[in-house]
Amino acid sequence: MLRDYQTVTPVVVDDLCLSCGICKPSCHVNAIDIVNDQKRGMFIPFIDEQVCDLCDNAKVGRCVIVCPGVEVNFDKLSQKFLDGTNISPELGHYDKCYYSHAVDEKIRFGSSSGGLVTSLLIFALEQKLIDGAAVITMGEGLVPSGIIARSKKEVLAAAGSKYCPAHLGDALDEIRSTPGRYAVVGLPCHMHGIRKYEKIEPVLAERIIYHFGLYCANTNTFHGTQYFLKQNQISVSEINQLKYRGNGWPGQFSISMKNGKTKNIKRGTTETSKSRRAVFSSAFHYDFMLKRCFTCTDLTAELADIAFADPWNKRFTGSEKIGKSMLVTRTTEGSELLEKAASLGVIQLESADPDEVAISQNVDFKLGAQSRSRVFKYFGKAIPHHIGIEQEVRFKYMWRLVFHIMSFVPKNSLTLRFLPFFQFSRRVMFKLINLF
Repeated sequence: MLRDYQTVTPVVVDDLCLSCGICKPSCHVNAIDIVNDQKRGMFIPFIDEQVCDLCDNAKVGRCVIVCPGVEVNFDKLSQKFLDGTNISPELGHYDKCYYSHAVDEKIRFGSSSGGLVTSLLIFALEQKLIDGAAVITMGEGLVPSGIIARSKKEVLAAAGSKYCPAHLGDALDEIRSTPGRYAVVGLPCHMHGIRKYEKIEPVLAERIIYHFGLYCANTNTFHGTQYFLKQNQISVSEINQLKYRGNGWPGQFSISMKNGKTKNIKRGTTETSKSRRAVFSSAFHYDFMLKRCFTCTDLTAELADIAFADPWNKRFTGSEKIGKSMLVTRTTEGSELLEKAASLGVIQLESADPDEVAISQNVDFKLGAQSRSRVFKYFGKAIPHHIGIEQEVRFKYMWRLVFHIMSFVPKNSLTLRFLPFFQFSRRVMFKLINLF
């Protein structure tokens, strides 16, 4: 709970940090910096104790109040910011559901799934609806950065998913200090932190008019990407830039090398080799997850104006090759933006069945969050406080943590040698589960 922490430093120690960076701009004396902790493989806040005044010795500092890792009151935040009249355990509060894609085929092909986020941001900029957008872009190497994109070129450069820690601290700092109208793009945890920040900083709520949330089951440490690249005989030192998704759907890794060459690698969803598929799953689903992600109750970006996702259902898997997006709108602002973009021919929009949308992602992982929290609590680990979320505690969600055991083991040359054993063991267990 919030009262257990005065600053975010012990939040990191308790493995509740999500690398979101929201705490940085919330500090009224600029005592917080976001640094890349290479041992943990993630971004963490660093507090200059010579500058920090403990928010005038408050029991709970502003950095903790906005932190999504400690507490999220879905009830109050939904009532304040959302106006969707429908609700479901999988989707949260929502208005309507859609399938959609960008009309611009180049944007559609080059993005993660249909190019909707990219097209809508460019549309909003060109229509003067916003002055900029907080996005995550990949620079040189493997480390992304949060920026304010103010042009079509900058939005295009940021297109595509990033399967690694990413923070919006610097971008939100710029929004806080620079008047204008903005959109923000982020994961569910980013949305949690931003909405909490908007509650205590009204000027932020006035300036951010669109919140684009990306479905997310988990974030992986930088170690996961490093492991995947090593298994594909690619040295990090030789990489100029990495793109995790793009080139159609469901896409592939595209790596720009310093020698001028480009290497493309299949993703696990399209990989035919069982061993290579196991390496992909190990790196991005099982063995390198941030610990706080195990207790997240929000895969579907419940506090966003629009939530975006891949449509993993029978209508599209196997047949869709260019890109398609699945959308959930939660506010009038989000719905109106979609309808305006569709009316002007920027996107194609098709109504979707909410029941189909609800099962088109791994919502089972979302529904097991409080079950996994029960296990964490039993072993004396800190867990977040989620208000307004009630999930049935089930044994099946608890024991499945065994599939992720390596996420709780520090990564070094010795422990990495055991990964093939765990990859093989998971394959065997999955086969046994399917037999019964």
